[in-house]
Amino acid sequence: MALAHKRRETEVFSLAFLDCICCGFGAVILVFILTVTQKTTVDKADVDAARSKLKAAQASSALTKEELERIARILAAAQLELQDINAKNTQDELKLTERKRDLLLMLQQTGALKDALHSLLGEKKALPTEEVAPPVPIPNVDRRQYLTGVKLHGEFVVFLVRTSGSMLGDTIDDAVTRLEESDEKKRAAPKWQRVIQSIEWMLASLEPGTKFQILGFAEEVTPILPTRGEEWFDTKDRKTMSAVIKALHALTPKGGANLERAFTSVRFLPRLPDSIVLLTDGLPTRSDSLPIDGDIEEGHRIRFFEIATKQLPPRIPVSTILFPMLSGDPVAAGQYWELANATRGALVSPAKSWPDT
Repeated sequence: MALAHKRRETEVFSLAFLDCICCGFGAVILVFILTVTQKTTVDKADVDAARSKLKAAQASSALTKEELERIARILAAAQLELQDINAKNTQDELKLTERKRDLLLMLQQTGALKDALHSLLGEKKALPTEEVAPPVPIPNVDRRQYLTGVKLHGEFVVFLVRTSGSMLGDTIDDAVTRLEESDEKKRAAPKWQRVIQSIEWMLASLEPGTKFQILGFAEEVTPILPTRGEEWFDTKDRKTMSAVIKALHALTPKGGANLERAFTSVRFLPRLPDSIVLLTDGLPTRSDSLPIDGDIEEGHRIRFFEIATKQLPPRIPVSTILFPMLSGDPVAAGQYWELANATRGALVSPAKSWPDT
C-alpha cells in the first residue's frame, strides 16, 4: 500500500525570523548600553557642577554667617548705647524739671525783690537828700575855673608850698606884724587862707589816677605828712586826703624861704614828678650855695633864684601861682615868667579877693 504521504507541518518561526528578532534585540541592547554610558557621563558632570555650587554656597553661607555675627555685635552695641541715651534722657528730664522749679522759685523771688526795691525807693524819696562830700572841698565852686592856667601834666604832680613868714601878709609890714601873733591867728591870715584854698582847689581838680605829693618849704623842706614823704597820694584815698587837708590847715608860716632846697628835694624823690606847681609870693630869701649874713638885697634874691633853678630836674614843667607882695619884690613876676617859659609851664597870679569874689 502505498504509503500515504504525511502532511508536512507548517513552522511558524523560521530561522530568518529568529535572526531578525535577535538582530533587533541586539540593536536594542546596544542602544541601551550606549545610552547608559552617555547618561553616566552626563550625570558625573552635573554632580561636579552641583558640588562646585555647593562649595560656593557653603563659602557664601560662611561669609553671610560672619556678616550676621558682625551685624549682631553692632546691633548689641547700638542697643547698649540706646539704653545709655534713654537713661541720660531720663536724667536730663529730671534735671529740666528741677530747673523749671528753680526758675519758678527765682521768678517768685524776683517779684518779691522788685516789690521790696520799689518800697525802698519810695522810702528813699521820702528821705531828705544829702550830697556826698568830695574827697577835697572845692573853695568857691562858682569860680572853680579861675586857676585853669595852671598846667598839671602827667600822672605825678608835686606841689611846692612856700611856708615862710612873708606868706602872712600882702606887704612886708603886714607880714612882720602878723609874725608877732599866735599860731592860730597866723593860720587865719587872709593871704595864707587863699594859699590853702588854692591847694585844695587844685587837688580837687586833679584828673582821676593822678598821684601827688606836697612839700612845704621855708628854711627847711617838710613833706605835708612827714612820715610819708616818699609816697605818692591819690585823691580817691579819703583817709589820706583827710589827713592831708588837716595837715594843710595846721601849717604855720614862719622864717625865710630856701627855694634851692625845695628844688633839690624834688630831684631826690624816689620817682621824679611829671610836673611841679610852685605856690609862692616872691623870690627866695635863703640859699645854701650863697649864704649871706645881714640884709638881703634884691640882687641877692635874684641870684638865689638863679641858683635854685639850676637844681631843677630837666624837662619838668614848672607852673607858679604867685601871690605877690604889694611892695618889696617888684622883679619876682618877671623871674617866674621866664621860668614858666623855659620849662613850658605857666604863671598865674590870683586876685587878692579870690576865691571870695
